[in-house]
Amino acid sequence: MSHTWREVLPLGLNVVVTLLNDSMGYIHSCSLRWALQREGKLEFNSNLRLLTASKTSKPNGMIANATYLVGIVLAYGSTSLIFLSLNPDLAELLNHEYESSDITGVHINAVALLTLGAGLFFQAIITNWALVATVIPTWSSNPLDVVWACTHDTNIGNQVLPRPGRCMMSVHQAREVAKPCRPRPRQRPMITAHKYRVAWILVLLWCSSILGAVWGGAIYAYITKGHRNGVLGRSWSFLPVFTGITDSTCSVSQCTDGTSVLNVGWSAAKNGAAGTVGAVFMVTAFQSVVTLSLHCAELIVNLSRDEVIYRGLIHYRGTNGHYNSVWAAFTSWQTILLFALKAGVHWVFGLAINLQFELGVNMYPPQIFYFAGFALVTAVFGLYLSLRRPKGYLPAAYGHIRTIADIIDEWADSGSMFWGEKRPGNPVTPGYTGTSTKRLDPPRENQWYGGNGRIPPQYRNSALPSAATELNNMNRAASAPPIVYPPVAPLPYTQPQNLHTAQSYPTMGARYQPQPQPQPQAQHQPSYTSMNSAYTGGYSHQPSHNSLNSAYSGYSNQSTQPFLSNYRGY
Repeated sequence: MSHTWREVLPLGLNVVVTLLNDSMGYIHSCSLRWALQREGKLEFNSNLRLLTASKTSKPNGMIANATYLVGIVLAYGSTSLIFLSLNPDLAELLNHEYESSDITGVHINAVALLTLGAGLFFQAIITNWALVATVIPTWSSNPLDVVWACTHDTNIGNQVLPRPGRCMMSVHQAREVAKPCRPRPRQRPMITAHKYRVAWILVLLWCSSILGAVWGGAIYAYITKGHRNGVLGRSWSFLPVFTGITDSTCSVSQCTDGTSVLNVGWSAAKNGAAGTVGAVFMVTAFQSVVTLSLHCAELIVNLSRDEVIYRGLIHYRGTNGHYNSVWAAFTSWQTILLFALKAGVHWVFGLAINLQFELGVNMYPPQIFYFAGFALVTAVFGLYLSLRRPKGYLPAAYGHIRTIADIIDEWADSGSMFWGEKRPGNPVTPGYTGTSTKRLDPPRENQWYGGNGRIPPQYRNSALPSAATELNNMNRAASAPPIVYPPVAPLPYTQPQNLHTAQSYPTMGARYQPQPQPQPQAQHQPSYTSMNSAYTGGYSHQPSHNSLNSAYSGYSNQSTQPFLSNYRGY
């Protein structure tokens, strides 16, 4: 087998290990999601799987998560150490004796192979434990499907109830009271929604790249100072190469036209089995930081993917909350790129520090710098996703359960859903937005939406600025049509007063006698159009659909979408 194939062979093994880890991790993350939901602590659809513990679910507890993390580190750390080879040119440069049979073929490292098996075994045990011990309503990772399951009435005690008046409030306003808001053409970034965890992950990713560069510089400086086990090379090829050609005019101990290398030792020839075991765990300890940072990067990618799926509500095709989330992951460029980066970064790390047969642990400064470059690409990728501002008037959610539940007011059993304006506002009362199986018009940027009442007086002049300007500039002498003002809407759940009867004007000093309220008629019951109306749950006092009072009630007299299920009715 050629030297190139010996170096590329661990790449295929890294791809297989990454696929196995992600498959078992999907099951483990689903169990964590629903364990947190039953505890009332599920805030986002995606979570830091191994750094978020459940108090009631033992497969997702702190001990189980720590064991799972150790399994991932062992699996990734051993992949580059299973297949061992001996380069005769490098052995001669390091003054190591070898036999002719040692340079043919590939040797299997039994210790590394057992380490890989132990890492996969730890993950499989905890994954199957979580599979048996956790009741999972849906295996889908689609945020819309998860929110629908959380709002279902079977979640007694932990059911997520939509909050009225928040149809235009994003995840960044999750802790604010309901109020009218104007639509934003561009939403705020992810890092301000999941502030502390996303920022911490970015710091970890950038530290991996910086530490890699420092590590490479330190090893290169150590070689140039003339360490007896160091070889200074002129080649900066991506794969390490050794031709056996030396330079007698070298200022350090040895120079070659190949790759620079520092031999650390820990070989089986000198230290026996203890040397091999020590070498495996030393490389694994180095790689644990890389494994942890790449695992945390999954959260950024998952939050971004949740937002892309959710923002399909404003796409011309809409979005479907029940499609296969596994297929969606394989067709998501963020997921594919992260998968490639995880396999690639671990492989390049194996090129930077590996175990040579009969030689022990070697460190290669050029490959260490290439590893730092791959880590830099991962950090830039995470930073881009964290700072990207989504386009469109749909408020950002990033998988936030309550925000999505507040914005989606009607759920489709099948097919696509669309989001848009359901009722326009006016200078006094805000409109509201929601979802439908039919395409809706986008909200207007100069209008107010949501809230539990009228537009505050200080904002009314800014709701329709063009109308106020035209009225101020109007020529009073010119004939113009009269201005008709709409009647003031009565308060919800009250009977409108008759201003033309004597009962409306009690005499001075008369004692107030409350009048019994008549029961509303059947045709006046609120329909299940939306919870995001200005007066949630109010009744229409006029049976006519064209009545101005019905516009203030928050509901039309009949549902606009008879095809939809799980209506909000309160």
